[in-house]
Amino acid sequence: MIQAVAKVTGATDLSNKSLRVIADHIRSCAFLIADGVMPSNENRGYVLRRIIRRAVRHGNMLGAKETFFYKLVGPLIDVMGSAGEDLKRQQAQVEQVLKTEEEQFARTLERGLALLDEELAKLSGDTLDGETAFRLYDTYGFPVDLTADVCRERNIKVDEAGLFITRMTQQWKSSVVVRAKPAALVQITTQ
Repeated sequence: MIQAVAKVTGATDLSNKSLRVIADHIRSCAFLIADGVMPSNENRGYVLRRIIRRAVRHGNMLGAKETFFYKLVGPLIDVMGSAGEDLKRQQAQVEQVLKTEEEQFARTLERGLALLDEELAKLSGDTLDGETAFRLYDTYGFPVDLTADVCRERNIKVDEAGLFITRMTQQWKSSVVVRAKPAALVQITTQ
């Protein structure tokens, strides 16, 4: 699988850790999708989405300029042999799900990286505040773990405590709104 990953990403250093990450992730993603799990924002679908996005990010770090992850389903089927029969029957669907998710993430990544770059350019110290990291996620869909990865690559810390407080505050506000809505919908009739 390492050779196949190197081929689709254009990587030349076969000892690069990202190759192993992508090879591992294509296995888990392909079999999850074949088992009926679809990328989403909840439960197993969210875990799948994060795994796909992490693999794509590693591909980008290797120099991949276009969608590549879905192209690894065929080589995976070859490697799996008879254990991959079910996957082989669903190959087209698995590839389509991966390609669609990768294209969607590419748009999110492009937008999010531009916004993160703007924020980091304004930074006066070596720590990105938690509010900004959360806003990138909550407003623009840019994953917090990717914000942390980009910051780490640039020797910038993320204010984890501030991020936690901002996240908890947002969850609390959301739960208050959810609890308040039913009462607001009560209709009072007078005679």
